[in-house]
Amino acid sequence: MSGDVADRITAAVRAAAATGDQLAVAAALHSVRPADLAQFFHARLHSARADPLAVGLPASPGAASGRIVLSAAAALAAAEQGEAVVLVRRETTPDDVFGMQVSAGLLTCRGGLVSHAAVVARGWGIPAVVGAADVHIDGNTITVGDAVLHEGDTVTIDGSTGNVYAGRLETRAEDAPPELAQLLSWADAVAAGHVEVRVNADTSGDAGVGRRRGAHGIGLCRTEHMFLSADRLQIMRRFILSDDVETDAAALASLEAAQTADFEALLLEMDGLPVTVRLLDPPLHEFLPDLLDLTAREARADLDDASRAELAAVRRLHEVNPMLGTRGVRLGFMRSGIYEMQVRALCRAAATLFERGHTPRVELMIPLVIDAEELRIARSWVTGVLDEIGHPELASDAVKVGAMIETPRAALTAGALAEHADFFSFGTNDLTQLTYAFSRDDVESRLLPAYQSLGILPANPFAVLDQHGVGELVRIACDAARAVKPGIKLGVCGEHAGDPASADFLVRLGIDSVSCSPFRIPLARLGIAQALLSSGRVDIADVDFDFDHDDGTTPSDDLGSVATARADGHAEGDGDELADGPGAEPPDEPLDLDEALVLHVLRVRGFLTADGFVESIGTHPAALLDALVDAGVVRHVEARGLYALLPPGRSRLEQHPAAPVGFDPARLADPYAAFLELNAAVKTLCTHWQLRDGEPNDHSDGEYDRQCIDELRHLVDRADGVVRSLAEVVPRLDRYRSRLRRPVRRVAAGEIKQFTGVACESFHDVWMELHEDLLVLQRIDRIHEGSF
Repeated sequence: MSGDVADRITAAVRAAAATGDQLAVAAALHSVRPADLAQFFHARLHSARADPLAVGLPASPGAASGRIVLSAAAALAAAEQGEAVVLVRRETTPDDVFGMQVSAGLLTCRGGLVSHAAVVARGWGIPAVVGAADVHIDGNTITVGDAVLHEGDTVTIDGSTGNVYAGRLETRAEDAPPELAQLLSWADAVAAGHVEVRVNADTSGDAGVGRRRGAHGIGLCRTEHMFLSADRLQIMRRFILSDDVETDAAALASLEAAQTADFEALLLEMDGLPVTVRLLDPPLHEFLPDLLDLTAREARADLDDASRAELAAVRRLHEVNPMLGTRGVRLGFMRSGIYEMQVRALCRAAATLFERGHTPRVELMIPLVIDAEELRIARSWVTGVLDEIGHPELASDAVKVGAMIETPRAALTAGALAEHADFFSFGTNDLTQLTYAFSRDDVESRLLPAYQSLGILPANPFAVLDQHGVGELVRIACDAARAVKPGIKLGVCGEHAGDPASADFLVRLGIDSVSCSPFRIPLARLGIAQALLSSGRVDIADVDFDFDHDDGTTPSDDLGSVATARADGHAEGDGDELADGPGAEPPDEPLDLDEALVLHVLRVRGFLTADGFVESIGTHPAALLDALVDAGVVRHVEARGLYALLPPGRSRLEQHPAAPVGFDPARLADPYAAFLELNAAVKTLCTHWQLRDGEPNDHSDGEYDRQCIDELRHLVDRADGVVRSLAEVVPRLDRYRSRLRRPVRRVAAGEIKQFTGVACESFHDVWMELHEDLLVLQRIDRIHEGSF
């Protein structure tokens, strides 16, 4: 089957390229189904098995094998050892996100195709089976009927069928033919000016994958997903637990700082393309610990003061049906200031990028609206912040403000809502749930299969858009909105956009954009082009195609094999690759200096962002990093935009250090001795900055701080000569001179964290990096040296 699809693509594209005929291009575009392309982006089972251990919902395509782990902590521990694991949970919560990132596959007992687990897995391209109701977890034991498995046993999941198998099965990747890039380029030409295919992305990593897959912007950034990691989750909990004005303001300030950094990275990744940011949508209780767990701990008298406060908050916020409660725009009304905080963070991030010469394009979306007056007030929050910011390129008429149409009432009153909106985006997942009165996390595993077998429903309405009910609401809303505001932009951001039949229906309604998860972008690009041609919205004779590539290939698309960069740096590939994982040793080949330097910087700095690479080596080597991720020597945590060195990468670096030709470590001995002398003074000065008379320095004594800053300037002047001497041996070290001076200027300007702050390119950060760089170059053990 896979070979047949590749052969058809190759033959059709080459024929069209050879003839330069537009009708031949149309035939090539219709030569395969969009769903057929999935095999080029996900590993599949090599041999069929008729005896699955359990069957759940196929939530995210691809097959994966690995040891069972039952917690995020166990997944992280295994990943550090280079092991492939399958994370098995009853359902996933924000606390599980880091464990999900590093897992080869995901299996849940509960949840549906639009559950937290499914949405996150699809976004990261992780194979997932959800809603496997016959799987039961009890402690470290899993039972499925008469079968009993334990943590550490191996399972295989098939996210394309929902099947779960005991043991390890062989999986294989299928390389995409080179002609596929040309086919998708033609699909883009058909869609140009009619329908944009955008990506659902919540991080710069997701955005980067989407852009490389051909997305023309972000159609949905779910800002609540920016707080899923453990450190961010604590910030959100502080806000939820605050019960006075001062605490509330401090919590909002922390949230704003975190959001500003995230938005800046996201907008930079999509520079020049539109980014639709949805303001906070989920119920607040989702960020708090589980009520039943806390109640049980209370009964055991096992709660400290902080946990008791959390339990009180969970009880205070508890709702019988939270998906229909205080979420979306209602949250903005109930917790004053939170939406303004998000808008302020987004605008400040955009303003920073404008000042650097970039062109961020911002669109703000208000979720779960039900009334025109509600939307009018919410829009006033946005325009108020824009006026407060006062940036010329962020005026009220420059930033688009729209509404997410996901309730039946919003669809039926779209004409009134359009008075206060520049665009609508249909959240077809929630609209389906609310129209059917289906709990999307419950019905997909039991009710829907029964209804489909009885012929009541022709398909799962969360996978294939219900054109007669939900689709009719979308049609009514489109007609009403355009009657009031003919130029209003209409998009769809539910995963339905990735289904060809659904996409065809939406295209016929005149939708301007669709959005889906990063790994479905190629499928959506082809599906939209087919729908535009079939519906008559585009005449193939009116499209100008590029026939310069007579071999039918283009180099621009990231459409390689299924061994694609994953959130954890694992590569999805053939069975051996999954079996060995990223701990397998790559061939012992000499590295070129660029590759060695990238590995060296990762070794020195640990986890590193794109901006971190720019700081250390002057550039973000994206293509090289992708290759190193594919080779299994570098780990990529997409949700945080982080790269880290895996054991095979460390081994390669030890064999081939990142040093100039003819490098002699002995030549560093004298300047390094001078560095160590300064190092003692630096440690003393940093301590003085943090402590005054043995107590934490609250920086209320201006004279004391000025003396510290003067000493810092003097130290940096001395360090300048030392670094020059080091750079005579290793020229790239000269970059540290300017990097050490930059935070000194910022400290003098009042940014006190730039002295000893952590992970912010502070003076202390840069000095520590320089020290580690020198240790690695000379292969010195910090502990034995005593310089820790």
